[in-house]
Amino acid sequence: MLGAGKFPMVLGNDMAGIVTAVGGAVTAFNIGDPVYGVKPPSTDGTHASHVLVKAAHLLPAPSETDLQALAALPYSFITMWLAVRGAGLTPQNARGKNVLVLGAAGGLGTLALQMLSTWGATVAAIAWPQDFGACREAGASVVVDSTDKPFASLPRTFDATLNFASWEHERSLLACLRDGAIGHATTVHPLLGNFDELGWVRGALKTMSDKRSHRAALPKGVPNYHWTTFRPEPAALAELRQLVEQRRVHLPIGLRVPMTHAAQAFDHVRASGRGRALILCSV
Repeated sequence: MLGAGKFPMVLGNDMAGIVTAVGGAVTAFNIGDPVYGVKPPSTDGTHASHVLVKAAHLLPAPSETDLQALAALPYSFITMWLAVRGAGLTPQNARGKNVLVLGAAGGLGTLALQMLSTWGATVAAIAWPQDFGACREAGASVVVDSTDKPFASLPRTFDATLNFASWEHERSLLACLRDGAIGHATTVHPLLGNFDELGWVRGALKTMSDKRSHRAALPKGVPNYHWTTFRPEPAALAELRQLVEQRRVHLPIGLRVPMTHAAQAFDHVRASGRGRALILCSV
């Protein structure tokens, strides 16, 4: 939709590295500064030795941190943050709220557990048994086994629900909200697929129909129902900077490969390998 699928194409949204040049109006960064950040969807991505990026989309890397590992955070964190805020949760209202997260052991889910627990929310995580420990470490108060009909055992008492895993379980998540709850958001939805399959007009109509029918399934008095798509967001970057400096958010790194072996990184993701995959782009 933003022209990011045209060739020639360089993939990638996240980045971390050292500033090698700055524009004349840039005052926040100097040559030699370690930074991390994100680019909006485009054909000019970040899988490259040099990246041109707006200063507003960069953050200073704290000293004594793994600069490479910071590259795994911005895209996932911003997407997660947009979902959390789309569901109606804020640092001001999250304390004491019961939040249910589907896909809690993935990148978005892990960051959500870390941020929401820092905000004071009580978070229930739906995950595979092998991921229970990681979910609790990330901040989950309750862990629900995803292999054993998890929604059958969950009460309708949650203040907010988040779907980072499966569109087919969307209505089951909505059914876990209490009447008058804050809301729900999902990062897995048919919006882009509808446009790919049906084109602009029919895709838009199908998307509106899909969203309307799911919104109608919300319990009584729930104001927020949100489909999340990524975009750089200054407030999310500010939150990320604060949590990184407080050492409250991180993602495990499962693989680091040079650009010449980038295919291994994509294989790692395709095989659902544990931890994030980093492509190291040297000059």
